[in-house]
Amino acid sequence: MGVLRIVSWNVETLTRFLRSPSEVLACFGTPDLLCMQEIRVRPGDHADITAMRSVLPGYDCHFALADDPKNVTFRGGRMYGVVTYIRRELAAQALSPPPWDREGRVVTVALEGLSIVNVYAVNGSDKPYYDHDLGLVTGDRHAFKQTFQRRLAEYADALPGDLVLAGDWNVTPTAFDTVPRLRTEEPHATARRLFLDVMMPDLDLVDTFRAKNPGVQKFSWFRPGARRTDAARVDQILVSSSLLSRVRVADIDEAPEHRFGSDHAPVILELAS
Repeated sequence: MGVLRIVSWNVETLTRFLRSPSEVLACFGTPDLLCMQEIRVRPGDHADITAMRSVLPGYDCHFALADDPKNVTFRGGRMYGVVTYIRRELAAQALSPPPWDREGRVVTVALEGLSIVNVYAVNGSDKPYYDHDLGLVTGDRHAFKQTFQRRLAEYADALPGDLVLAGDWNVTPTAFDTVPRLRTEEPHATARRLFLDVMMPDLDLVDTFRAKNPGVQKFSWFRPGARRTDAARVDQILVSSSLLSRVRVADIDEAPEHRFGSDHAPVILELAS
């Protein structure tokens, strides 16, 4: 029986990966798919894009980059972005990106009856958000976070086959998944409810780590310098419930040396074919 190994990792900046790709792959178990978030590459960073495309021989590279001068201004626009590497021999097909994704948060590939979505969800804040459809500033990024969740659910619902959604969701599911405390105040509570009680049930999705490790406390984000005193499980790989019986491994690699300086740990899924 074959196994498809998927690793999802918020790299925090792609240069961490470009410096030592072979070492990263070895630590991650040489995955069939590597989904990375927060790569911080701009559409005009041609040298970085060329390096990103060519750094892994034998893998196809599919990416989305932030291209929104109204909302993406910090670090000179070098923010967000996702890239998916998939073994070329698997002959995956890149699917059309959602037209509303101006911040480079979604990449999807189709493979053997699966739609595998690499997601870097919005982190809510009080920063004003410019609505391109309305042509004006309306609300803040907390509201945009909820809009993103709704739009992503609609997009994923139309994808072919079973779903695998891997990435940084910027939502902590429960108090057991964080220290020192779960943020239950608004608007965090509403964002969590929409994620857990609306999006996941509507798409019939299962949190693979929690399903396979019901009593295990592991984290995927760590505040720098805080070790496990300020941490949360915000990175998750979600799958259609019909795939749960095929899940062989669902884990988080908390080893600090396997983060390569990122504040996020890699999340691992092995799916039997």
